[in-house]
Amino acid sequence: MDMKKHALKANGFTSTKPSNILIKGGEIIDAKGKRKADILIENGIIKEISPGIRRKVDFEINASSYIVLPGAIDIHFHIREPGKPYEEDIYSGTVSAAHGGITSLFMMPNTNPSIDSPELVSFVREKSKEKALVRVFIVGAATQRREGKKISEYGLMLKEGIIAVSDDGNAVSSSFAMRKALEYAKTFGITVIEHPEDKELSGDANEGILTEKYGFTPYPNAAEDIIVARDIILAKLTGGNLHLTHISSGNSISMIREAKRNMKKERITCDVTPHHIIFHDEDIRIDDTNLKVNPPIRSKKDREEIIEGILDGTVDAIATDHAPHPEFLKNNDFPSAPPGISSADFFLPILYYTLVDKGIITIERLTELISLNPARIFNIQAGEIDEGKLGDIVIFDPDKKYTITSDMILSKGKNFPYLNWSIKGKVVYTIVNGRICYSADK
Repeated sequence: MDMKKHALKANGFTSTKPSNILIKGGEIIDAKGKRKADILIENGIIKEISPGIRRKVDFEINASSYIVLPGAIDIHFHIREPGKPYEEDIYSGTVSAAHGGITSLFMMPNTNPSIDSPELVSFVREKSKEKALVRVFIVGAATQRREGKKISEYGLMLKEGIIAVSDDGNAVSSSFAMRKALEYAKTFGITVIEHPEDKELSGDANEGILTEKYGFTPYPNAAEDIIVARDIILAKLTGGNLHLTHISSGNSISMIREAKRNMKKERITCDVTPHHIIFHDEDIRIDDTNLKVNPPIRSKKDREEIIEGILDGTVDAIATDHAPHPEFLKNNDFPSAPPGISSADFFLPILYYTLVDKGIITIERLTELISLNPARIFNIQAGEIDEGKLGDIVIFDPDKKYTITSDMILSKGKNFPYLNWSIKGKVVYTIVNGRICYSADK
């Protein structure tokens, strides 16, 4: 089955035709390195990369003061449509994504109803065509109603445009069902994205200082580690494609590292989030629920293990886990507030500031984590700036200093823990399919 053809059905844009764009004078940076050249995009595809291109185009952008990056591919993104579009609809979610340098996003299936049928995949695909500013790739539910029991119709959903399957918000709770999911997905060449959480062990906050001091229900590392261990065993049993998402536990990082050293027919990959890279549980205030997430913000040691996993290649990708919630829900007491962070609006700037500007990783490694590796794992013709690749590009000012204020948050979800941060690095243009969908000048 042609995966590219089916995946690209999921893409949505608000305009019917891409523009021809010439990007002049920028420093192009991707996982391969740095080079100075112009970029010509025609009909949504990168047509030419070379110095001194002269061509009549619809738009010419002077990027001589900026760097030019492949657009970010966010493989974990929550939109609340269908079900709760007042919390985040396809338009507002993709506006937020474009603002943060994201040119493609994976819409997770924990909507209401769950995206567990070809009819619902078709509904989201058509809505995305009408409303989306960036590419929307649809993740179908691994099991019906995300209940962890009966497998969904992967083949029929694939024909309508899914790119992967997941019960995100839940693990596939039954080991038998998870085995079947990996086997069934393998026959179609797609990946199972697993949310590793044993619900019987999960709680309000990381087991440690917060649970000891305030009596919150503990959420130990073991709640994640148990599912990670089980799924690694099942991936090796089935030879399936397993992607473990939003890893927060240092123990899980260690297990994934060891599993990847000994891979055979199976493929095991993982992602982490910006908030698990940046924060630890001593940063949490109980009167500020913006850092209440699932999985929870964990210890300093876990954070250090995550960063080590980024440095040694254990971690394949960084994804937002963008999870917008209305203020009236987030303003509850800590145990009652829903978990989640609205994290798309400043995805690239926050990562640039905290990882690249601070000298933890190079800009080339960052593009590998947010662009190239997601594209490779899920077989998308993007992630690099090369002739013939999709015309999905971000023009970025690495020197721009500013303070993040509330009016800059374009998502409907204002549950944003970086408010009032003074950072360095700003998205100037986001180009998707040869179309300027965000400009800082407007």
